Amino acid sequence: MKNPIVKVEHLSHRYAVQWAIEDINFEIEAGGIVGLLGSNGAGKSTTMNIICGVLNQTRGEVYIDGVNLREHPVEAKKNIGFLPQKPPIYPDLTVEEYLRFCADLRFVEDIPSAVNKAMSRCGITHFKDRLIRNLSGGYQQRVGIAQAIVHDPKFVILDEPTNGLDPNQIMEVRNLIREIALDRTVLLSTHILSEVQATCRDIM
Repeated sequence: MKNPIVKVEHLSHRYAVQWAIEDINFEIEAGGIVGLLGSNGAGKSTTMNIICGVLNQTRGEVYIDGVNLREHPVEAKKNIGFLPQKPPIYPDLTVEEYLRFCADLRFVEDIPSAVNKAMSRCGITHFKDRLIRNLSGGYQQRVGIAQAIVHDPKFVILDEPTNGLDPNQIMEVRNLIREIALDRTVLLSTHILSEVQATCRDIM
């Protein structure tokens, strides 16, 4: 039987005395977009930060494509792309410089090819020489998505990817998310039900 792309077992995390999440169990099959739905403060970001290896959980295990994230973090993270709620961009770099830097951090072998592919996929090639600070919010979000897929991961996590965008930008980013989900699994976190209904095949 094929491994699920993500498997979470008895996941719990505590900040000081407060439990942010407790005894979470789920599996995500490969392919398509899965929505992680919950109100603000429900623990979505904590769960995603743990799945990405940004935060060490108090209890429980996370497996990425069958690899235990806690025991083999580098191997597991090769298959993870992550866009936090606030895109982790450097405004004084050009789009191409930033993506080359991200690809280098991810140990990508053919950096120019990977960067060109990510820019093309996200529709930002024509802005490759522009400083990121001079891009609109929608295009900065596209740059953030490009850094999440530049190393061609099997699993991409997007935390509130349309937050703060205008209606046209939201439609563009939704279409982009659908496109990148054609050949990988996307976990989309949001507290907006219509966002999940518009893009996701499954809801958690």
